[in-house]
Amino acid sequence: MQPDDSTNRRTRRTVLTGIGTGVTGSVALSATGTALNLGDALEGLTAVGDTLVDDDLDLGSEILQEVLVVFESNENVTRLEALDVELSIGFDVLPIAYAELPGSLIELVAEWDEVRYISSNYELEYHNDDARSDTDTDAVQAGDGLETGYTGENVHVAIIDSGIDGAHSDLEANLEANYRYIGIPEVQDEPLWWEELGSLDTDRSGHGTHCAGSVGATGGKSDGEYAGMAPDADLTVYSTGLAGLLMVFVVAAYDDLLSRQRDGEHDIQVISNSYGTVEDDRPFVPDDPTNVATWHAHDAGILPVFSAGNDGPDHGALSQFAKAPHVLGVGATDDEEAVADFSSRGRPQDGSFDEDNHDRELAYENLTQRFDDVPEDEIDGPLGLYRTGVTAKGEDVVSTLNPVDPLNIVEPDEDLYYGPMSGTSMSCPVTAGCAALVYDAAIEHGDEPPDPMDVLVTLEATADEQRHESYTAESVGAGYVDALAAIEHTESGTFATFDDIDIAPSSDAE
Repeated sequence: MQPDDSTNRRTRRTVLTGIGTGVTGSVALSATGTALNLGDALEGLTAVGDTLVDDDLDLGSEILQEVLVVFESNENVTRLEALDVELSIGFDVLPIAYAELPGSLIELVAEWDEVRYISSNYELEYHNDDARSDTDTDAVQAGDGLETGYTGENVHVAIIDSGIDGAHSDLEANLEANYRYIGIPEVQDEPLWWEELGSLDTDRSGHGTHCAGSVGATGGKSDGEYAGMAPDADLTVYSTGLAGLLMVFVVAAYDDLLSRQRDGEHDIQVISNSYGTVEDDRPFVPDDPTNVATWHAHDAGILPVFSAGNDGPDHGALSQFAKAPHVLGVGATDDEEAVADFSSRGRPQDGSFDEDNHDRELAYENLTQRFDDVPEDEIDGPLGLYRTGVTAKGEDVVSTLNPVDPLNIVEPDEDLYYGPMSGTSMSCPVTAGCAALVYDAAIEHGDEPPDPMDVLVTLEATADEQRHESYTAESVGAGYVDALAAIEHTESGTFATFDDIDIAPSSDAE
């Protein structure tokens, strides 16, 4: 289904020039509403009333600084309009507003009761053939040992990335929408974040085209050899534009996607996200704007899949976004199925329960209470997951590229429309495609798409945590993703439960 190209776009926003030119840095955390056990999340933060503000935001400076303000609800985002500022953007679905504020106004906004969190507009980075056989996806597509084959034909996957070559013959047939971030509307009273460009090439690097191919390339240019995990899935791509990858672009993509989902313009089940924070050894921050966005996606029935990051092999470098218990974080393996040296790891369990938790169920229950504002007292327990969810091939993954893409490193006399790339950026869409197959099987056997947590837990419960001796909970979590085992479980008529998940031993275990 092609989204309508109507002018009925998002309201309550004023989009001006200059996004991405202000101060960037780390995040802040608020403890208003439900009290939180923050642990060492307080490091690098300044308390302003009940709100914590990132130390990189200079409260004593009158220079404009780019911030994202997380409110209690979307109804509050218009409050910034009362301030005498030139740039204030309230999102349509998410309880988040973007603005350029001097230090004095940042401090003022932090004191508002309805503000849960203030973040700078910090910079993110991309986590730059046999993947199908390694995950048994080829057997799923062929229907080996199954009731039927599954190719993702009932599923719609979104990819937030650098863009896509919309005319690539392996991708064009499945491409439902190709949105490019434009930011500045031609008519100021009808602000637009995104422009749908159809079969045009919105990808200046090749990263997004490669990731999209791992999810849903048809394999037509290679006689099926380099088909994606779900070659019949519909694809929607959000290109973050040419100004670099900033958090506001990601939040804007999620807001637009959720707005269209709410309005019935599309029905997306999976979002693939091959990017993360530049450096991240901090504890999980539940009110980080991107974490809030992924929670709202989860609440709308969508499974966000995130790359773990490329900051291995040391422990504690797992991406902030992959620590969310409602998100499936994906590590990477090499050609021998060993943990790739670059793949980010979580934290070994050393007794600091809140800061090294490996129990997804406990963190998910606590975070659900946090976002539902159920408890009045402090949540005494972990909110984040400090291990990888699963792992998949992430080294030398061959997928779609445009011959002129900078990242196309294939020799000219070889396959011009494909190329190998490495990173958790590659294992993420491979796993997102496997998730699409689980959705496909579930929809074939039922009337509605399943709950995203059922799909996530089934993928973890059927993963192989013993495939290689290098596996630890921090590096692979529940193990190497096995699409065939996940589909077999789904065809049985039940999904796995948290109790069915076996994770690899922690690296400090004897």
